[in-house]
Amino acid sequence: MNIQNRKKFLIGVCFLFTFWFYASAADSTSATSITLARFEHIAFNVSDPIAIGNWYADNLGMKIMRSGPPPISATFLADSSMHMMIELFHNSEYPLFESSKTHHMSIHLAFVTPDIGKTQLNLLKAGASIADSLRKTASGDQVLVLRDPWGLAIQFVQRVKPMLAFSGLYIEHFAINVDDSRLKAQWYKEHLGMPIVRQSGAPTFGTFIADSTKNMMFELYQNKDYPVVECASLSHMSIHVAFMVDDIQNTKDILISAGAKVIEDVTKTPAGDSILMLRDPQNLPIQFVKRAIPMLK
Repeated sequence: MNIQNRKKFLIGVCFLFTFWFYASAADSTSATSITLARFEHIAFNVSDPIAIGNWYADNLGMKIMRSGPPPISATFLADSSMHMMIELFHNSEYPLFESSKTHHMSIHLAFVTPDIGKTQLNLLKAGASIADSLRKTASGDQVLVLRDPWGLAIQFVQRVKPMLAFSGLYIEHFAINVDDSRLKAQWYKEHLGMPIVRQSGAPTFGTFIADSTKNMMFELYQNKDYPVVECASLSHMSIHVAFMVDDIQNTKDILISAGAKVIEDVTKTPAGDSILMLRDPQNLPIQFVKRAIPMLK
C-alpha cells in the first residue's frame, strides 16, 4: 500500500471510529432517558372504600388483594385477569374524588366485557345507573357507560378486535380529556417506553397508549365539547395513576429531567414498598412503586 492510499485508509478508519463513538453516545443518552413502567392501579379517595370495594368484588368479579385498617381502609382490588388494580381509600385530610360531579367524558375507568348486555343488566340490578346508553361505534365495538352507586363513571366495551391480550371482564384503559392529547402521549412514549396502540385524527386526536408490556392503557383525547380535566387542581390524594418500576430512584432522575415534578419524594412503607409521587409535565398525579412483594402477576 503506497503512502497516499495508506493516508486514505487511516482517514477512513478515523471517520468510522468517530461515527461509532457519537452513535454509541447517542444510543446511551437515549437509553438513559427511558424508564420502563407497568400500570399497577388507579387510586380514588372515596367516602366508603369498604362498601365500594365489596360492590366491585361482588359484581365485577374483582379480588381484594390488600385491605388496610380504618379510618383510611386502603383497599386494593384486582380485576379478573389479575393484571390491573384499583385502590380505594378514605383520607379525610384530602378532598374526596367527586366522581358524581365529574363528567364521564372527562374521566372514566373502562373495562372490557365478553357480554355487554349481560353486564348492563346485572349492574343495573346491583344499583348502577346509565351515564351513556349502549351504542355501537363505527368499528363495530359496543360501548356503554354506567355509574357505580357512588357515582364513578365506568365504561364497558365489547371489542370486535381486542387491543389487549386478556380474557373475561378486565380493566382496559383509564380515559382523560386533556388540553393536548398528542403532547401528553408523546411524553409517556418517550420517557416511559409506552407504545401508541391506536390514534385518531382531528379534532379530538384520541390516543390509546399502553405500558411497555401492554397490561393497560391510557385513553387520551381533547374533546372541547366536554370539560377538560384541570390536572393541576387534582390532589394526588384524591386521584392518581400508579406504575410499578424496578428502579425507583432511576425513574425519579429520568422523569424529573424530562419535566416531571416531585409531590412526595421516595419513601418506604411499613410493608417495605418504596413509593414516589410525581406530577407529569401536564400535572397529572402519577405514582411509582417498587413492591417488596408484588400484588399482580
